[in-house]
Amino acid sequence: MRTAKHCMPVWVVVIAIFLGAPAWAEDENLPDKFMVRLGGYHVRNAENIARLDSNNFPVGAYIDFNETLGGDSSATVARLDGLYRFNDKHGLGFAWYSLKFTGSRALSKDINWDGLPTITFGTQVDSEIKFDVYKLNYQYSVFHNEKAELGALFGFHIMKTFVGINASGIGESKSTAVTAPLPVFGLYADYHFTPRFSVYYNYQAFSIDYDNKVKGSLQDFLFGLEYRLFRNVAAGAAYNRFNMSLELKKSDYTMNMNSGWNGLMLYGAVYF
Repeated sequence: MRTAKHCMPVWVVVIAIFLGAPAWAEDENLPDKFMVRLGGYHVRNAENIARLDSNNFPVGAYIDFNETLGGDSSATVARLDGLYRFNDKHGLGFAWYSLKFTGSRALSKDINWDGLPTITFGTQVDSEIKFDVYKLNYQYSVFHNEKAELGALFGFHIMKTFVGINASGIGESKSTAVTAPLPVFGLYADYHFTPRFSVYYNYQAFSIDYDNKVKGSLQDFLFGLEYRLFRNVAAGAAYNRFNMSLELKKSDYTMNMNSGWNGLMLYGAVYF
């Protein structure tokens, strides 16, 4: 009984922390020179379509990862974003996250994949598609005050794509990995309804056709709401929509990838 009397409920501790936090004036300039944001990212409604053809023997497979191979359409991952401002006009942003989708199914049709023997109807196939995404961009603030900001960005969206198929029924497997540094251009904006509460927007896009070896397009849209819990700490939620189309021609094969997904992220952020 003595122990129970001195056991403080968790919600009391949480309230005490908030009430005991240092107060800051509503008109005080908040730090934003350096920001790091870490969150849990839930991807849903993912669509992944792949084609891999030998350049010497033009036989390949058009594979809808979800329908043909029973692949996942959702995943939960961690995502890291950051921003460093050199001054009010210039900044450097970065981001990283990794997505992995797996599938397992007895085939409902014959397929050919990258030189493997024909994988026939009814064969059990395990598969995997993985994306490692790295973003690095330079930001230029066209307009920036305590209430709002509007700017443009240029950078690179570096995506490492891995596709693997394991046909256990015939003892055959094959994997392919490609890395594509894709240039992106974009716009960003944020608006503070109050010093604590803000909304932000980030849009990046690109289209490339380089020497008939790399062709592709990308659109990446991020929209979020954020609340400053303390002077240096914030919490928020963001919605992301991503679409990518890529054709990469190597000396011995050509890979085509079309991917798209929606995602919701809950995160915490620190500012200095």
